[in-house]
Formats: sequence, structure tokens, C-alpha cells
Amino acid sequence: MKQAYRTKGHRFLELATWILWLIGLLIAIHGIRTLPDEIATHFALDGTPDGYGSPASLLILPVLMAFCLGLISIVAHAVPPEYWNMPFSVTKGCERAVYGDMLTMVHAIGAEIAGFTVYSQIKSYQQSGTGILTAVGILFAALAVTIVLQCRRASRHNKG
Repeated sequence: MKQAYRTKGHRFLELATWILWLIGLLIAIHGIRTLPDEIATHFALDGTPDGYGSPASLLILPVLMAFCLGLISIVAHAVPPEYWNMPFSVTKGCERAVYGDMLTMVHAIGAEIAGFTVYSQIKSYQQSGTGILTAVGILFAALAVTIVLQCRRASRHNKG
């Protein structure tokens, strides 16, 4: 199967994810140029700073995200779906829909994490830790919903 399961929606999600990554990178670059020589780099649960460093530390998240998003793109484009780890065996004749659902899940997870990264970059640039705990909760909830819904959808498609 020559990626017949890949749709315009998948391409859009992947592109949107990389655009979010670029926004996070631009925030980091802007922060390096405009923030003081020492900034808060870590915040306690109540939002107060408890770690300090250089504005260059703003590059950590975009670098990690580039690595993670690169892996997601490599898997999505280069690893045949027959090798993906599925929660069930794929029924012959249902591959296109099932693989499409799983690819949607992978790209949606990437977009959700990239969105959280941009939010974190904005908060770091603002030198504020308030709201991060809530954002983490929202991220975990979004990831859980995406995984459960896409796996259920793939399972339904797998039944034909």
C-alpha cells in the first residue's frame, strides 16, 4: 500500500504542527535578543521562579520538539504501517481506513504537543509560570481524548 491512507487532512495537521514549532523557535530567538542576561528557567507549582539561566535556554524546547516532530515525520513517511504497533490486528480490506485513523492520531498528538510547547515558550518569554499546571492538565486530557477516540474509530473501521 503506497500511503493511500494519507489525506490532505494529514498533510494539514503535519504542516500546522511544524508551523507551531517554528513559532516556538521564533519566540526563543526573540527572547534571546530581548530578555536580560539571566531569566527564570523553571517555576514551582505556584508559578514562582525557582531556577535561573541564560535566555539561550529558551532554545531547549524547540530543539527537543524538532527531534520529536522529526521522528514522527520519519515514522509517518518512511515506516510502512504494517510495522506500526496497533492495539489490534488489522483486518484485510480495512487497512486504508485503519491506517488513516492511526496516522490522524499520530499527527494530532504532535500538534497538541507543539501547541503546548508554544504556550510554554510564551510563558517563559513572559517570565511567568502561572497557568502551566492547568495547561499540563489540558494537554494530558487532550492527548487521552485523541488516543481513545482515534483507537475506537480505527477499531470500528477495522470491523468493516
